[in-house]
Amino acid sequence: MNKKIGFTCAYTPVPLIEAAGFFPYRILPETKAPDQAGHLLHDNLCPHVKKVLDRALENDLPDLEGMVFINSCDTMRRLADAWQVARPDDKIILIDLPSGMNRLSLDFLSKEYERLSRTLFKWNDQTLEPEIISEKIKEKIFQWNLLADSIKKIEEKMTNDFFPGYASGLQQIINTAATESIDQALAMAKSKIEPENPCKSLTAPVFVFGNLLFDPKVYDLFEEWNVQVVGTDFCTSSRFVTRIQTGPDDNIFRSLAHSYLKQTPCARTMDTTIPGSIAQRIVERAKKSNAKGVIGFTLKFCDPYLARIPMIRQALQKESIPFLMLEGDCTEGSMGQQQTRIEAFTEMLEV
Repeated sequence: MNKKIGFTCAYTPVPLIEAAGFFPYRILPETKAPDQAGHLLHDNLCPHVKKVLDRALENDLPDLEGMVFINSCDTMRRLADAWQVARPDDKIILIDLPSGMNRLSLDFLSKEYERLSRTLFKWNDQTLEPEIISEKIKEKIFQWNLLADSIKKIEEKMTNDFFPGYASGLQQIINTAATESIDQALAMAKSKIEPENPCKSLTAPVFVFGNLLFDPKVYDLFEEWNVQVVGTDFCTSSRFVTRIQTGPDDNIFRSLAHSYLKQTPCARTMDTTIPGSIAQRIVERAKKSNAKGVIGFTLKFCDPYLARIPMIRQALQKESIPFLMLEGDCTEGSMGQQQTRIEAFTEMLEV
């Protein structure tokens, strides 16, 4: 029997979950459960959080040994509170996440990840020496880094050539790492690295970014609508599979904290030394991927992203990069409603 640990945020280190003997299960906001979250949370909240809570209320989940919540934003913290009402028998842990990257933030998050590791091993009734725990974590990090390297190679091929269904296949690999196991995702990635010969692209090369875009079918729809995805920046895309830098004498939890804080951050995390760096990063990635345009997709009521869209738009305009901003919920249907705007955008790119 596969014992699963549920989680909701890309700042959750999957290697810690697997090192403790569990399998990861990222609770994606994909469900046919009725809308019940409004009984516990305000209606005008992030649809990601509401749909995850709907799954909990409807018991649309596998058997879980526990839940890991990251206090990444106020709405996620509210989800942790509501979860205790919806599923009072579940074990949960709430990990606090710093909002910036500095020495104090690094020290704090490394201690939080160490607390998470201790809790996970305790949940699995394992009492081991710290050295053994560290070795188990390093083994899983090694596998995780192999997966991260494979995904990077797939992304490079996506940027350079057009392979129909390739972006969709990449998302399936990432979803497998989030909901099944590192090993299973790695096996899928290795078979994907060498695709068939590329096709001549009649679609517009576009860079897409936002908070969540996890459904592989959406990437197939993009191709139908003349969009070639040459790069992505979502917490459910390759940003989730962060390469973890470790040295032989490094504190493993400090290495984890450093790697996750230095990864491409979501909008709630700020580099206080470079205000507005999120906008410049998107411009740089769009240029690096040879995108002719940029599409942003954010969830309704996601204040951190919505607050940063004006500076992103301004930075792209300064570089004469066309930009389309979309907003919706977590459903494929929500993206389908944007078809006309997306097709008009690609026509404007003169493909």
